[in-house]
Amino acid sequence: MMDRQKIIDKISKCMRLSESCNPNEAGAALRQARRLMEKYDVSEEQIHAMQMEEASAAKGQHFNPPFWALALSDVVAKAFDCQVLIARRFGRQPEYRFIGVSCAPSVASYTFTVLFRKLEQARESFLIPAGDLNEEECNRRRDVFAQAWLFRVASKVREFVADNKVREAVDNYVKEKYGDTDDLVQDPVDTDHGDFEDILSGMRAAEEVALYRSMSELLVPRQLPKAVASN
Repeated sequence: MMDRQKIIDKISKCMRLSESCNPNEAGAALRQARRLMEKYDVSEEQIHAMQMEEASAAKGQHFNPPFWALALSDVVAKAFDCQVLIARRFGRQPEYRFIGVSCAPSVASYTFTVLFRKLEQARESFLIPAGDLNEEECNRRRDVFAQAWLFRVASKVREFVADNKVREAVDNYVKEKYGDTDDLVQDPVDTDHGDFEDILSGMRAAEEVALYRSMSELLVPRQLPKAVASN
């Protein structure tokens, strides 16, 4: 009897061929996939599970990541139909684990790494006028800047079309492999009227950031990866 892994691989290959632009080839591949699934009692959930991949990025220096880091990982995960889990260990950088289909997690991890670095640098470089502000207030204003930066970048993600079937498959995979997970929540810093210029500065700084996502498995902009953050 054929090895079950080989069966699932063969079905997955047929499912990929069923997306062909050639209607005859696509129809034949889909029928073949259905026949194999019925013959060997393979469910769609099993096929989806075999297509799942994971990719990680370790970023930041704090056991409890700041709001802007968590929000950024969520923005990137949603942009590429992934789910992000955050693993934390004392004395180590938090690990942002992106889970999704095919190469999406690798692209999400790369995009997160680039955007994290850009936002971190922009936040640290944000000039606060000289005065008698204490360190706590300076950090608060930098967080206001970072949140405005994120708001602008997140608005670009709304242009991306999410695939609800992929999201559901990823959710099922995560629940099956990791069980119940806790939500890691950090509250954004409060803002007031005096933060108006800081907010504008953050939004302006984000204008130079662009997210690119391919419209098909083979479309790649120029010589860049399928999705990148760039100036």
